[in-house]
Amino acid sequence: MPAIPRFLIKEGAHQGQAVELTRFPFMIGRARDCDYVLDYSAISRQHARLTSDQQSVYLEDLDSTNGTFVNGRRLVAGEVYRLRAGDEISFGKVCLWVFDDPATTAQIPPVKIPRPGLEIDEEAGRVTVAGKLLYPPLSPNQFALLTLLVANAGRVVEREEIVTAVWGPGTDVSDQTIDALVSRLRRRLQEVDPEHEYIVTRRGFGLLFENR
Repeated sequence: MPAIPRFLIKEGAHQGQAVELTRFPFMIGRARDCDYVLDYSAISRQHARLTSDQQSVYLEDLDSTNGTFVNGRRLVAGEVYRLRAGDEISFGKVCLWVFDDPATTAQIPPVKIPRPGLEIDEEAGRVTVAGKLLYPPLSPNQFALLTLLVANAGRVVEREEIVTAVWGPGTDVSDQTIDALVSRLRRRLQEVDPEHEYIVTRRGFGLLFENR
């Protein structure tokens, strides 16, 4: 049996009951011929209308005097709002209904939350990759190199800058030593997040840090 969209009355008359939308259009108002009668002076004779295209339910205010509100916002004249599960609807601010539609909720595709990139906490000396704390911690030289690259993300960092930041100005460091350090750091990051290359080598120029 297909699920029937409905409202749950949160505040107002018949609080706690459900209003099932068994047919469309579904009229709400003070008039006795409405599909659901709200007998309040603040409610217009034909206050609001609900329609459906078989997939979603839509709410429209019929130019009522005291308005129809969705999550606290008043619908403007002529606006047709597509309801979503959990929306709170107030008619003339005399009642509060919550929209519940198991069918349309089930049709909503799951949201894939992107994995976070790399974050570095310089004060604590910690590095988080893809939401995971890098452990064991990086060596002092690895951490110094990563800090330099992150601080200059998107810019090629030359080898002279790397030597100064990691070993100190004027230090004589071979290319093999730098390459070995970069290789170890890159390997540590790839162990946690093998799908992304954070450290990119620009041959003849230097290194480039690219976060997710």
